[in-house]
This record gives sequence, C-alpha cells and structure tokens, in this order.
Amino acid sequence: MLHYFKLMRPINCLMIAIAVFVGGLIVSPTLLLLTAERIWLAMAVAFLIAGAGNAINDYVDVEADRINRPKRPIPSGRVSRKGALAFSISLFAIGMALAGLINWATFAIAAINSLLLVLYSTHMQNKVFIGNIAISYLVGSGFLFGGAALNNFALAGLLALLAGLANMARELVKTLEDVKGDKLSFLKRIARKTVKKIAPKVAERFGFDGKDVRLNYSPGTLSTMAVVFLLLAIMASPLPYVLGMLGMSYLVVLALADIVFLAAAVMTANATRKSHYHRASGMIKLGMFIGLIAFIAGALV
Repeated sequence: MLHYFKLMRPINCLMIAIAVFVGGLIVSPTLLLLTAERIWLAMAVAFLIAGAGNAINDYVDVEADRINRPKRPIPSGRVSRKGALAFSISLFAIGMALAGLINWATFAIAAINSLLLVLYSTHMQNKVFIGNIAISYLVGSGFLFGGAALNNFALAGLLALLAGLANMARELVKTLEDVKGDKLSFLKRIARKTVKKIAPKVAERFGFDGKDVRLNYSPGTLSTMAVVFLLLAIMASPLPYVLGMLGMSYLVVLALADIVFLAAAVMTANATRKSHYHRASGMIKLGMFIGLIAFIAGALV
C-alpha cells in the first residue's frame, strides 16, 4: 500500500490541500474556525483528487518513465499499470463523493478538476500553452475550492486568478528553461513517437524527457507571453484592496510581491540562456509566495 501512496506524490497533494486551507482562511478566519470540519473535508478532497491526477499521469507516462524515472512505482514493478489505473479511479470517485457532502459548488469544481486532470495526462501535458493553461488553472483552483467550501467565491476567486496568472508566466519560463533553444526544440519534434528507440544516455545528454513535446511557439513568443502574464498579474493585484475586500496591510506586502514580479519580467525579457530562465522562474515563485503572504496579512490584520 505504501507504493500506491507514493504514486499519489503526497508532498504535492499536501501543497494543494494547504492552498485550500488558505482559500478558506482569507475568506473568513472566524468562519473557518466555526466550520472547521467543512474545510478539513475540502482539504481531504483536494488531496485525494490531486493524488488521483498524479496516479493517472504515471499510468499514461509509463513508457517515458521507464527511461527517465525507472524508480517510480509503475516502471519499477512495485505497482502494476492496471492497479495504478484502478487506484486512480477509486481516488477520483471518493474525492468527488466527499465533495458532494460539502456543497454543490465544491462538487462542481471537483468534477471539473478531475476531468481536466485526466485530459491533461492524455492530451495536454506536452502541448505548450494549452497544457500551461490547464496547470495554471489547477494551481489557482485550490484557493477557489477553499472559498467555495465556505460559500464565498469573490476573494478566493481573486487569489485564484492572481495565482493562475503568475503561475502561467512561470510555466512558460520553465518551458523556455527546458527547451534550451531552437535546436533542442527541433530534436524533440523529430524524436517524438520514437522515444523507445532512443538510448537512455542519448536522451539524457540532450535533455529529452521521452515525451511528445510540441513547441508551436518560438522562444521569443513564449518569452513575450510570459512577460504579458506577469504584467497582467501586477495590474490585477490591487483589486482586493480597490474593491474593499482587504485592507492596507495587504497593499503594503503586495508592493514587495509586485516589485519581485516586475524584476522577473525584466529578467525574462532579457534572458538568453537556460540559467537566466531558471533565475526568472525562481523569482516568479518567490513573488507568488510573497503575494500569498499579502493575502493572509490582509485577511488577518
């Protein structure tokens, strides 16, 4: 059973559950205490559905993982492929059933996210932009789910929007970091569908992850889009204060987050090699963390 638990990638699931908690916290710290059982249930739902998504992803990616991640539960033989699929379906079913016990909104979000996680693994994960959008929505939806559990969408929805915009920028920057220029992009395109014929050492040498990566945009276009999403996040960030949802404490901490985002945008626009994109990605992650602190400060102070 331990190997099935590892299949879920519990640390990632825990991060999603924490996002749900934060979504409930910023909506109403008092209400969160009064309805603790509801938010704990919502966190459990998020944990289960995220785990189901990770399990189905490993089920789909088993051939690539045999080359790149042979120690994972399925390629190592500790979990059968059929067992992983049954486990994933069970987690999805339990998660959606528990979501239905909270309210209709959480059930709807759980159903949408479950479908999207399956589609991401089967059709989207290696398609630049479409896959990035899916991941960015899923990142933001954790906060939205916490708000929905307490029947309050507005503030949690804004946090989800800002997190989604910033994460979209980071996903694009990470894509640029992985691509390593047009030559590797070309290599990946001509190599897809023949991954089994590529020797592991050759794949490792060129950074080929064994998946069907389709880069339909030039690095310059991806860089521009990343900057645009960062600027959109910066422009939208004051909305909780402007709309009277959060106080001055939010704005004070937010200023630091926006400075970090702006620095990341400049860094991305001027990046020319992998290390530049890596630093820009780290800056965006830092900005997202500070932005989260801003929301918590605004809700509590």
